[in-house]
Amino acid sequence: MEPLRSGDRRAVVLGALAAWAMAVPWLARAAGLALDVPARLEVIDHVVPGVIVLACCAAQLHPRAGGRPGSLRRLALIGTAALAGFWITVTHAPLVPEALEGIAGWGPALMHLSAGPPVTVYALWMLMADAGR
Repeated sequence: MEPLRSGDRRAVVLGALAAWAMAVPWLARAAGLALDVPARLEVIDHVVPGVIVLACCAAQLHPRAGGRPGSLRRLALIGTAALAGFWITVTHAPLVPEALEGIAGWGPALMHLSAGPPVTVYALWMLMADAGR
């Protein structure tokens, strides 16, 4: 078995971040840090964008579907993953003012906010690194 190329390793790391984003609502509930929102909203805000990121990562790892580094196909996959991470981030941004006002607790807010920004930032970094090839 040959070692992963750097672009493939990056896709695996991004996939792990997506898995974290998908697991956060249920880990938060298990830890007593749940937000007072319906489960379907958690699915829309965490699972759907997480699945999109995972699909983009899987496509990058596929020999034909992923495209070469710097190719338009690969950049589109990484850009789509970045947009999905942005989706997670933006839907949770209101938690900061809610936590400041005491509407939501800081623990649940920080737990939920731990998902989107890492996915977004890492995908944007991948996009810039891959575009330079």
